[in-house]
Amino acid sequence: MEPTFKVVNNFCMFLTFTAHLLKSANSQFTHSNCSGDGQFDQGSEYQINRFYLLTNLTLKSGSQTFYNVTTGDSPNKVYGIFHCFYGIDNDLCQSCVQTAEKTILQDCESSVEAIVWHDKCLLRYANRPIYSINDVSIYHHVTIGPANYSQYNQERLQRLISLFDEATSGCSPLASAITVGILEDHLFLQLQVECTPDLKRSDCRRCLQTALSRFDTQGHVFELVLQPSCAVQSGFLDGKSRPPEAEAPDKKLYIGMGVTSGTAAIGLILNVVLISFLKKKKIRKTLNGLEQIENMDNLHLELDVIKTATGNFSEANKLGEGGFGIVYMGTLGDGQVVAVKRLSEASRQGIREFKTEACLAAKLQHKNLVKVYGFCLERDEMLLIYEFVPNKSLDRFLFDAEQGAYLNWETRYKIIVGIARGLQYLHEDSRPKIIHRDLKSTNILLDGEMNPKIADFGMAKLFEGDQTQGNTSRIAGTFGYMAPEYVTSGHISIKSDIFSYGIILLEIVSGSRIICSNPNEPEDNLLHYAWKLWNERKHLNLVDRALGNNFSVSDIERCIHVGLLCTQEDPTERPNMASVLIMLNTDLNIELSSPTSPPAFLFNQETTAISHGSIGIPIEDVITELSPR
Repeated sequence: MEPTFKVVNNFCMFLTFTAHLLKSANSQFTHSNCSGDGQFDQGSEYQINRFYLLTNLTLKSGSQTFYNVTTGDSPNKVYGIFHCFYGIDNDLCQSCVQTAEKTILQDCESSVEAIVWHDKCLLRYANRPIYSINDVSIYHHVTIGPANYSQYNQERLQRLISLFDEATSGCSPLASAITVGILEDHLFLQLQVECTPDLKRSDCRRCLQTALSRFDTQGHVFELVLQPSCAVQSGFLDGKSRPPEAEAPDKKLYIGMGVTSGTAAIGLILNVVLISFLKKKKIRKTLNGLEQIENMDNLHLELDVIKTATGNFSEANKLGEGGFGIVYMGTLGDGQVVAVKRLSEASRQGIREFKTEACLAAKLQHKNLVKVYGFCLERDEMLLIYEFVPNKSLDRFLFDAEQGAYLNWETRYKIIVGIARGLQYLHEDSRPKIIHRDLKSTNILLDGEMNPKIADFGMAKLFEGDQTQGNTSRIAGTFGYMAPEYVTSGHISIKSDIFSYGIILLEIVSGSRIICSNPNEPEDNLLHYAWKLWNERKHLNLVDRALGNNFSVSDIERCIHVGLLCTQEDPTERPNMASVLIMLNTDLNIELSSPTSPPAFLFNQETTAISHGSIGIPIEDVITELSPR
């Protein structure tokens, strides 16, 4: 009788299947391959570059699960990649990459190229480009258990090809797919195919096809082919112990995953948990075209609760007023002190802002981002409830002569680094990726220990997958902080936020607003004034007088240098936030590139009156108000 493959959608059966596979697979898995042409000399420039590259990758693994970087210049340039399983938390990811780094240094001490597959991650470096390149030159073939299932080779082949179609059709965001189903009354088959997130879908398919050609035909209980760019795995389970019967509609369940870098059993259990999670959530498309969680009942707070907490929005509890509403302090029934943003009914932009911020509430978790506790949509009220940050906003300290004295250089440097870390999370670690679009000193809040927290995500732009840029028909942001390519053409990218960060950095060093002029040259703004001083090698004149002489000259110079690099007119010349953090690390003693002249197009006298506030207006209206200097 021909086997009939019925797809399982019973969660208990998934767990039973996984438990059996875990018994069959090794709990630890490590395989290294030291390839490439020749060896490098000990103490060589290549070895030094490899050291810095592996150190950088290990540091990055504490905050994200996939990353690529290059170090040095040709002919000693080193290219590197690491990837951890989707679902592995940052601590486990970093631990795995650290272990893989030790394995590489031990097994491939002087190899110009090496790769290590560990139980939770992949780590690789080479003396040639390896990012976004389909590499099948090396592989590792794993088989576990007896070869009892060769009669199902044809069925397995057909199902794997079908998964290739799903993984490369655009339905799966990371070119991955999985299925678990019943072949016979008590025989189960689990299949999974995955590519690294940097591959094109066409390259992913070619990689998977090559991996499949390396499968044997003996029908082992478990089989896995690992290649640098993709992996294919299969597992059979004889369920004579009678796992729970599954209701089996004739459709596959699949979920996008990252690169397979270890035993299939460990990867499978992550799939199981995620499948169960997604089955409990309703998915919809937001205004930004991204999938967001629709069921947010656990974040909704009753209006009466908020009124009680804020004294019915009393004037005494008012903390401040922004472009889209008023912020109040409140105390919830459990004693938790919160800030409540009450959005204005009159603003359509405010409604869109509220929806964006509310959706992000369930997503953003970082110590340098303001934590959102919940929201309220009731009786025409739109309320956002987030953590109370006692020291309010950065601008209240920077631009006030008395308050500025509380910001010594150590505190300012902590704020500079903290903002960078928060931005790095938004740009690289958050899913979806987020461009803030309104980064400015008033949107940086300071907690009781003067740690910075990025706030106000109402204008944020969300990107899925590897997308990092786009265009908008509406300009949203604050003049002076907005990148020139965004103001003139609506082009938005992570480099837009980098520009804003550079402006804030210069404000922190100088204690002056971007729109404030040099008293001796009223036509200058802060950025152009900083550039002028830098060219004249008088950049220490930029330092806030409130600091006196109590600062590190080298730190100040480095911060001004980084600020000017972040505000380059060409966005491709601006560093990303990972690079900024490395540049700010004075222990690394990295030589910085020379900045060029900043953009002349920032704002003019006609727009200065509104540059304190945020805007959200069509591009054509902005262009008529702005003109190059």
